[in-house]
Amino acid sequence: MTHLARSIMIPLAAVLALGSFPDALAFELPSDMPARNGGLWILDQTSTISDGKTTFAIQKIWNACLDTKADLALHELEMREQEASVASLDEACEEPRPTISSNILSWTMQCSGPSKTENKTRKTEVQHTTTFVSSDETRAETVIVNRGNIAESHGRFLARMKRFGKCEGGLKPGEMTLVHWRVNGEETLKARQSRNIYEEIENRKAFTASRLAR
Repeated sequence: MTHLARSIMIPLAAVLALGSFPDALAFELPSDMPARNGGLWILDQTSTISDGKTTFAIQKIWNACLDTKADLALHELEMREQEASVASLDEACEEPRPTISSNILSWTMQCSGPSKTENKTRKTEVQHTTTFVSSDETRAETVIVNRGNIAESHGRFLARMKRFGKCEGGLKPGEMTLVHWRVNGEETLKARQSRNIYEEIENRKAFTASRLAR
């Protein structure tokens, strides 16, 4: 696996660390942002990661149980995942300022850090949008572009969410179950994996802190 794949896939593979990060980002969502209805949601995440030579196509499918609080937390988790991804490159990100317009939530993070290959600054831009198709469906896109290294790398992440009624299978609000994980079309998941949205946020904040404190 290339360095590009390792760095961007860190949040996808849930590589976690312990600790705390002072002055962590205050991710404040717009007060007029549409809400997703509570219940069982199917989250289908696909990503394409390429450095111009190697490309990985990754798909993850989750069952997620949402209520009002977990709905908001899931938006923050999307940001924390990308923040941790960039921190794996030893880059720190500026605080994003989410805005809502015509049912589209958008935010951008500008990140930077020293290049390991040249005497200059590496820069990364993260652009994210979530489109609220309805209170039972959303579509999101995140684009990451890394610059300032020998090769420019690019990652594109898509997420489609649909509500399928009440939470089932013992899932409680804030809990998620990973049911599929495919890389280049091949299933890699050996057994279902459980996650908690709130714990995942803290884990990614801790990972970011551990990388930037080195």
